[in-house]
Amino acid sequence: MELFLSIAITHFIALLTPGADFFLILKTLMQSQKRAARFTCAGIALGNAIILISIYLSLFIIGQVNTELFILMKWLGVVYFAYLAFQCFRLAQSAQRVNQLAEQRIDQPQKHAYLKAFLSGLFSSLFNPKNLMFYSVLVILIYPQYSFVQNALLCFWMVGLVLIWNLAIVQLIGSSIYLSWLNRHLRHLYYLAGFSFLLFMLVLIIY
Repeated sequence: MELFLSIAITHFIALLTPGADFFLILKTLMQSQKRAARFTCAGIALGNAIILISIYLSLFIIGQVNTELFILMKWLGVVYFAYLAFQCFRLAQSAQRVNQLAEQRIDQPQKHAYLKAFLSGLFSSLFNPKNLMFYSVLVILIYPQYSFVQNALLCFWMVGLVLIWNLAIVQLIGSSIYLSWLNRHLRHLYYLAGFSFLLFMLVLIIY
């Protein structure tokens, strides 16, 4: 019980800390709409699930977490965060108001936009080594302590919590009050997101 409470508190603190996923959701919400941002949340949750499955498979097959996977994810993360930063700076240069973007969305194929949002969330989650390191530490702690069913339930709980938390963020900042605020500060928020992605990229390089 004490171990579970420690994991729950640690996981909740990690959710409270704004990271790459948060700024990606913010970028999607500014660029597209709430439904597209929800697809981004689904992609992030799936990425978390894939990471957890990969860690368990690594422990089951070779008895330890594969360090080469950390290195691969690190450099893929550097490239992907650089791409996201470039996209944010490009959008900031030609930032348009939310209502102008809404008019453009009518002409955009929705399925393509949703797929793009989903894949963006998936790649952000998979290519962020912080997720791999965070879950590796947790899994190493709980793997020998709990049964297979308990490990599976705990993983479902962690992934579900990530999904619910991110959907709540979308619901909150996607309300009309916050959209009005986004309307006034759209350009600055794109720059904020861009510099945040650059910061995440530099941290990965230095680390």
